[in-house]
Amino acid sequence: MFASDISVPAPVAAARLDEALLAELTPLGLERIRPRWWVSSSTAPIRRIFEFQPLKGETYSARWGFSLDFVPIRREGTLRWKRTPKTAALDLTIDPIDVEGEVPTWCSFSRFIFPRKTYDWSPMMSAAKNSAQAAQRDFNRVTSVADIVAIFDERSLMKFRRFSLENRVQTHLAWGLCLIALGQQERGHMHLKLYCDRFSVERNDRILRKAEDDAMRATFS
Repeated sequence: MFASDISVPAPVAAARLDEALLAELTPLGLERIRPRWWVSSSTAPIRRIFEFQPLKGETYSARWGFSLDFVPIRREGTLRWKRTPKTAALDLTIDPIDVEGEVPTWCSFSRFIFPRKTYDWSPMMSAAKNSAQAAQRDFNRVTSVADIVAIFDERSLMKFRRFSLENRVQTHLAWGLCLIALGQQERGHMHLKLYCDRFSVERNDRILRKAEDDAMRATFS
């Protein structure tokens, strides 16, 4: 390593990233919940989420999507609610890596050791700006549960080079409950069965039944 090399500690990089995201995401109604994780609750029960996920090679890459208050999540072997900004989780994930197959440069940056006296923050600033703009386009598409279903349907027809809808744990649970909310019971129950069979969840689980009831009584569409 050269004497002029510099390694930026992860907490410092995360803090600088959140500073950059503040200007990009605050106008979209998102607030920082924890490092690199931003949530908007102004559209609840549909919450918008934006994240710079850590990847191998000390790389941060952006992804975003939606968390639905009436959709539970399985944690530590038990279905639980996630109805607050702090507990929100991605039910519908939009990750540019899935489409491109590799980590796109436009929405990522690396915190490598560079042979220079000052760290170049411009890749991080560009990634923050570009990914926030891309996320805004998807956020603008969603004002109702019907819009969430439309995106699920659309993405089910796409060809992915990394993870598809089938690789996301929440897919069939969220998709099924959204369909039930729209009165499409048969399709909804089909997706719930797929979720329960795949992850060994009891179909009569108390939280799952409550989620179905909440969906059926909802007027989200």
